[in-house]
Amino acid sequence: MLENAYNILYMAALLCDAAAMVLTLIRCITGKRIVDRIICVNMMCNEATLAIAILALYLKQSYLLDVSLIYVMLSFLSVLILTKVFITVYLKQKQKEGDE
Repeated sequence: MLENAYNILYMAALLCDAAAMVLTLIRCITGKRIVDRIICVNMMCNEATLAIAILALYLKQSYLLDVSLIYVMLSFLSVLILTKVFITVYLKQKQKEGDE
């Protein structure tokens, strides 16, 4: 009985997470600035990590938590790289405007 309640809770959490991912994707597409898109990419990676962790609980497979941790590290690196590229492009544009 209790196991069935947990399964329902896990499915509800996955559905809420999926809805949040769809809304985040819409915001990522409609974002006016590049900063909005970088934040959306980071948020989608966090939501995917949450989904993997919930699946680990639902399926009772602990190796999925390791996958989740690796995914978090890759997500962190991708946001760092995107931010570095954005800052570099911004500084070049600012320098070009200053030269004119």
